[in-house]
Amino acid sequence: MWTGTVALTIVYISTAFGLPPFRDVNNDRPGTADSLINFPEENKDVYYKHMTLPLSTFVGENKFEYGCSAFLLKPNEYIVEYLPLGERDDTYHITISVCDIPYDESPVWECINPAHVCKNQRREVMYAWTNGAPGWILPEYAGVYTGDKQQYIILQVHGRDDISDERAADSAHFRLKIQKTRPPLDAAISIYSVGGYVPAHVENFTADVACVWNMTTPSPVIAYGLHTHSRGLAQSGYIVRNGKWIEIGRGDPLYPLVLFDVTDRNLMLHPGDIIATRCTYRNTGDTDISMGSTHLNEMCNLFLHYGVSHENLAETKSMSCSSSAQNSDWEIFDHIPVDASNPNGDTDQARYVKKYQLTHNY
Repeated sequence: MWTGTVALTIVYISTAFGLPPFRDVNNDRPGTADSLINFPEENKDVYYKHMTLPLSTFVGENKFEYGCSAFLLKPNEYIVEYLPLGERDDTYHITISVCDIPYDESPVWECINPAHVCKNQRREVMYAWTNGAPGWILPEYAGVYTGDKQQYIILQVHGRDDISDERAADSAHFRLKIQKTRPPLDAAISIYSVGGYVPAHVENFTADVACVWNMTTPSPVIAYGLHTHSRGLAQSGYIVRNGKWIEIGRGDPLYPLVLFDVTDRNLMLHPGDIIATRCTYRNTGDTDISMGSTHLNEMCNLFLHYGVSHENLAETKSMSCSSSAQNSDWEIFDHIPVDASNPNGDTDQARYVKKYQLTHNY
């Protein structure tokens, strides 16, 4: 059993991140034609990159569960907005990742296996969205750096299996807003996740993970997201500093995966802090539920977005912290707040539910 925390390490995420169909002039997908849609010209500071993936991918005899498509990404620029477009009910969720080389050269390929997103499994998860959630506009002081060499954006779509024939003629649409001017800070992401399984016949099973924040300088928290599948009852995330638990966020993970903007709270991460998250589940079935990628599996993910200086390029890479649900006997969680498994109250999620009229995904 684990009895403490482990260090948060920089990694490339591997096997453990209606509109009519159209293509845009900044699509940059290998082998596609230019669009008739006119977005801002290349010489301007800001432009839009529109990405699509055919919904026909998810219907028919040879349908995919997860589809991936690659788009060129220019170096030394900054993503400042993520926006899903079109009929959102056609997809379960969308993930935006970056890699040096796509796993496959096909326009669309099956990628339910996380190792089949990028060649050599060198994948950086940048953004995750689930059906019904709004997009994310970064604060003016931060942007997601596109790297110092040409790379590829991978649009990974988990499509529904009940898409109508009429809708199958359309595409899943996603738009990035990109600027060329460097903002004061780069926006980076760390992902906290739990493996193992949720046992059968449990009402309040908890799965925990915690890691030491090993950045060399303080970092402001920009946003966070909470995510489980259908058996999740609650999820909470905390900064633990000198024995004090500071709540990052808490909520009902059956609502869509929203990136909650917390820039107005002035939350800072300091070297030596511990980031801790707990997921609480109910599984009244007769079988254990494994953690995994499909909706038959479960998940426990805390997505934490924060700001770092551009000079610390290594610290802008995606970071990962994980543990098994069966190894959750960590001494630090003996002192977790009593409402950690209570999704109710005056939370960021409660305000977003009201603002965006969010409803349960399950």
